[in-house]
Amino acid sequence: MRVFLSGVQSVTHLLYASSYLHHLIEDSGASVTLVDLGVGQFLGRANVTAQDLREVLGDGPGLTVVGAEGAARWHSEPGERCIYMGVGAPGIKPYLRLRSAQPSRRLHVVVIDEGIGSYGSWRTKRDALRRQGGHEPWPTIRASAVSAARGLLTDERWALFLREGASWVVDDRVAATFRAGMALPAHRAALGVFLSQPWVDLGLITEASYLAHVRQVAEACRSAGLGFLLRPHPAEPARRYAGFELTTHHGPAELDPDVVGATVVIGATSSALLNVQALYGTPVMRVVAPELAHLDDELSAGQRSLLDAFLPVTRPIAELSEMLSDPG
Repeated sequence: MRVFLSGVQSVTHLLYASSYLHHLIEDSGASVTLVDLGVGQFLGRANVTAQDLREVLGDGPGLTVVGAEGAARWHSEPGERCIYMGVGAPGIKPYLRLRSAQPSRRLHVVVIDEGIGSYGSWRTKRDALRRQGGHEPWPTIRASAVSAARGLLTDERWALFLREGASWVVDDRVAATFRAGMALPAHRAALGVFLSQPWVDLGLITEASYLAHVRQVAEACRSAGLGFLLRPHPAEPARRYAGFELTTHHGPAELDPDVVGATVVIGATSSALLNVQALYGTPVMRVVAPELAHLDDELSAGQRSLLDAFLPVTRPIAELSEMLSDPG
């Protein structure tokens, strides 16, 4: 088999891809060649390096990773089954290039998770593009194209969360890749870990206001007898948090021992907070700065349902001290 991968913007996306590749190899017994079509950027930063790709996917039993250049990257060998893997939705340009290069070959299209955005709607995709600096009509056009591609081109959805009746469950085939790389601690550290997000970079809150929010979280943790550790989002400059103790683990929050083994992980509505709780049962709390309270109102029904299945409700930052003192 030959798998073409595009749209990767975070190391977590590589973990979703890895879980699918290992499923392919184990299920079919066939060898797989993965073609890296290049990584994307988020907020103008490439958060995934070639080393990340090698470390997470790497060559292993049944798997060979290649990064072909030029026209050769769009072709396959005779007799190979071809699979195109996109993140969140099929990439329209890569899909068309693959179809043009191999018009007579069947192309199986797989979509893996991009995060909480995968469970949103056309509207939430448009709103996310606007927050990232897009100006109309581009966000509307792009959101429409993404929704159409996801609905019309996708043959298989490979997601961490599956609907089961009116609720949600974790797909253990996907979760196994995360859990294999994380040994749960026998005892949780007396530590509160804050997962920051790039709200400042998105222009949704001033840096001064967000740092004041972080200080409130830190003070609440310390008043509850917990240490405080901050984990910046990969798209943020770490220097923003000078004066705070930061996590040192390179890689996704879902594989950070400080995060997974903490007494409590604190954040807003984020994919990492959701995944840490759903994968490991790590205690979490959702708090929100007043300037960001409107973001939860903009969630789709599917996103709200998923978050409600695994996370506590979002609470005002002013209530955090009370929540930490009485987590029940």
